[in-house]
Amino acid sequence: MQTIVTAEYGSRAIGVATGDSDHDLMSVFVEDPEYVLGIETIDTHASSTAAAGARSTHQDTDITRYPLRKWAKLAAVGNPTVLLLLFLEPLDSTGHWEMLKGIRDAFVSREAGRRFQGYSLGQREAMVGMRNKRTNRPELIHKHGYDTKFAYHMVRTAMQGVELMTTGALRLPMAPGDLEVLRSIRAGAMSKDAVLDLASSLDSDLTVAIARAQVNDQPDRMLINDTLHRIYLDAWASR
Repeated sequence: MQTIVTAEYGSRAIGVATGDSDHDLMSVFVEDPEYVLGIETIDTHASSTAAAGARSTHQDTDITRYPLRKWAKLAAVGNPTVLLLLFLEPLDSTGHWEMLKGIRDAFVSREAGRRFQGYSLGQREAMVGMRNKRTNRPELIHKHGYDTKFAYHMVRTAMQGVELMTTGALRLPMAPGDLEVLRSIRAGAMSKDAVLDLASSLDSDLTVAIARAQVNDQPDRMLINDTLHRIYLDAWASR
C-alpha cells in the first residue's frame, strides 16, 4: 500500500483547538492491484493511541486511513470531512496527491454545497433531539443547556458550505471572524436559541449560495476517473 498523503484535520486544522484537543490525522493510500482487480477488498481503517473505549485526550492521535477509490468517491459527492483534505497543507504527500490537488476544482460542485447543507441539518436535528436522542456528551447539556459539539459542527459546516459555494475553495484555518463565533459556541457562551437562529440564517445563505455558485452542478467524474486511472497505473508500475 502506498500512502500518498497524510494531513491533520479536525479542530486543529479548523483553528479552534484547545489545550484538551487531540490530534486527528487523515491519510489516503493507493490499494494494491488485488484489492482493485480481484475479489479481495480493503476498506477505511481507523485507529487511536487512546485505550479501547476511552476518549482521546490531547496526548492522543486518531488516524483514519482511506483507500484512494473510497476517498475519491466520498470527496466527489462533497462529503464535508474528506473534501477538506484537498484544502489542507499536508504533513507528507507524494506527486500522486499533487495530481489530485491539480484537479481540485473537479470535486467542487453544487452537489458538494448540498452535502454541506445536509450535514449541517443533521447536526441540528441531533442537537434538538430529533436524532441521537441519547447523547454521549450529557456533561455538555448539563453545563450549557445543549450539546455544544453538535452546535459547533452545525454552524461550522454551514459556514464552510457558504464559503465553498461562494469562492470555490475552503480557507483553513478558517477566517478569524468565523473562528471567534465557533469558539464562542464551543465554550457555551451563546444561548441555544441564538445558535439555532444563526444556523437558520446560515442555511438560508447557503441555499442562495448554492443557486448562484459558479460551479458545475455535479463533480467532473470523467476527469476524476481519468486522474485515478493514471495514478493507479503509475503506482503499480513502480512497486
